[in-house]
Amino acid sequence: MRTNESLPNLEQEALLWKQGSAFVFGIDEAGRGCLAGPVCAAVAAWSANLNAETVLSEIRDSKQMTLAQREAAFDPVMERSLAKGVGWASAQEIDRWNILRATYLAVARAMEQALRVMFEKGLFDGKDFSLFAFLTDGSHPLLSHSRFFLKEPDTKNEFHFLKILLQDPVKEICLIKGDSRVYSIASASVLAKVHRDRHMLVLDKEFPAYNFADHKGYSTEKHIKKLRESGPCSEHRRSYAPVAEAAAMWQTR
Repeated sequence: MRTNESLPNLEQEALLWKQGSAFVFGIDEAGRGCLAGPVCAAVAAWSANLNAETVLSEIRDSKQMTLAQREAAFDPVMERSLAKGVGWASAQEIDRWNILRATYLAVARAMEQALRVMFEKGLFDGKDFSLFAFLTDGSHPLLSHSRFFLKEPDTKNEFHFLKILLQDPVKEICLIKGDSRVYSIASASVLAKVHRDRHMLVLDKEFPAYNFADHKGYSTEKHIKKLRESGPCSEHRRSYAPVAEAAAMWQTR
């Protein structure tokens, strides 16, 4: 089992597996600091029966990987992980709820997707969640806090399995820099980053004035320059100061 201290390892997962949690999900997100585009969340779980062929030595915090390394790791994670899910919250939802709460929504959608596929594959009965545990990157229990959206009128109908999962407290462990320490979180990090980067390439074609392909919506000098030259588009987060300032400049022209 992989334990190299310089790479994310399976120590946290192994502890939970020994305690009886057969399904241990890592949770991470990409795009919280961007000025444009959605925030993307991903969840990933691996089988307790990992072997040398299953463990991917190249998996680590996606921020520490090159584009080529992330792309090379993406398909193996998608194909070999026991379960995974990806969820989104749009720029408009970020403006409505704030970025932290919108991240909870994206996590909720990612987990609902993962649970639905697991149920369809017969991995669990859709009712007994006693075998589930969650490892979250950062200091906020992203999954537990997503309960808000189970009662929100605009989103509550999206969730079936998540409502059952979150009707009781869940075993969710928050780990600072978890994406660089924990294998399942690093796996989720790769999924979220690659999915979001690919989405920004699509938006680049739809909104060519902003060069989203180059900066993926982050607050770079080039992005802010383009934002001021062209004004915000529908994918910009208007609650973010640089976008609001650019919008105000265009209103006075």
